Amino acid sequence: MKRAAPRRAPTESDVAELAGVSQSAVSRAFTPGASVAETTRMRILDAAQTLGYQPNLMARSLATSRSNIVALAISYLENPFYAQVVNALSDRLRATGRHILLFTSPPGEDADPALERVLSYQVDAIVMTATTASLELALQCQKSGVPIVQINRDSTLPGISTVRGENRRAGERIAAFLYAGGHRRYAFVGGAPDSTTGRARGAAFAGYLDARGAPPVVMTHGHYTFDGAAQAVRGMLSGPDRPDAIFCASDYMAFAAIGVARREFGLDVPGDISIVGFDDVPEAGRTAYDLTTYSQPASALVEEAIKIIDLLIEDPTRRAMRREVRGQLLVRGTARVPKDGIVVENDERVWRGAEAE
Repeated sequence: MKRAAPRRAPTESDVAELAGVSQSAVSRAFTPGASVAETTRMRILDAAQTLGYQPNLMARSLATSRSNIVALAISYLENPFYAQVVNALSDRLRATGRHILLFTSPPGEDADPALERVLSYQVDAIVMTATTASLELALQCQKSGVPIVQINRDSTLPGISTVRGENRRAGERIAAFLYAGGHRRYAFVGGAPDSTTGRARGAAFAGYLDARGAPPVVMTHGHYTFDGAAQAVRGMLSGPDRPDAIFCASDYMAFAAIGVARREFGLDVPGDISIVGFDDVPEAGRTAYDLTTYSQPASALVEEAIKIIDLLIEDPTRRAMRREVRGQLLVRGTARVPKDGIVVENDERVWRGAEAE
């Protein structure tokens, strides 16, 4: 019996013929942001659906030198803040017809092995968060014309742009808030010792209090992990001069601090000790934690990162850029509240005291 020839896959030309338009119009209809009348686009999409046509993204990337793929190198995915970053970046890229390629690195390690794999793909840009690259990799990406944007980390490496929250202002605002609340023994739980964001938050926090004659801040590291923060807080609360206020450099570590204070030491939060976090992940506003925290909107960080990527793709000669996203101190149930300075915005209590300082 003679075997039937395999059915040929429909092409752009087939769609153009059925829709009664030019082949270039079909190409524009499947290109995000391209100019094509809406009635024409709908006619093309109907024809494509009738024929079972799917655009050849690989061929298009070869023609345009763009793959519409952005790589994300990330670590610490157990932290809900970074899960937010993944979701926000994926949603934003999808809305503009692009895709995300995810590479993970073990906590505490640099991203070089992941980035070496990334460069074997044709990606338009690389976003990094909770991980770092070496100078050699940064130079290699720069030479290859692949822009890198670092989210929630500072970097002085050539060709790496950065988007971060207002770490120093947040540290000062949290210190002012706790100082106005009458606390006198302060502690800070940072991330890893080499974390630029953690160092900035802790230095601003301690600097504000030192300038007002407060006792030295007890500084420790929770490595941005739940267990690491629990161990650090356990050590502080076991001492003779335990703090009455703790600022944790992430909400995730603050969750651990709350658990240790309440369950292991029987402390009332905030009656005996105030605990403040940083990020405002969704869990922070729920009843289980009701965490006072400084917000760092993942969606705003991602939006700025995408803007930078688009600018660098449009003009590769641009220098690396620096962006800072504003946040605010959200007052909930884990910290003693000062007498003045609380306002209500969007159903959240926000501390506005001492803003002129």
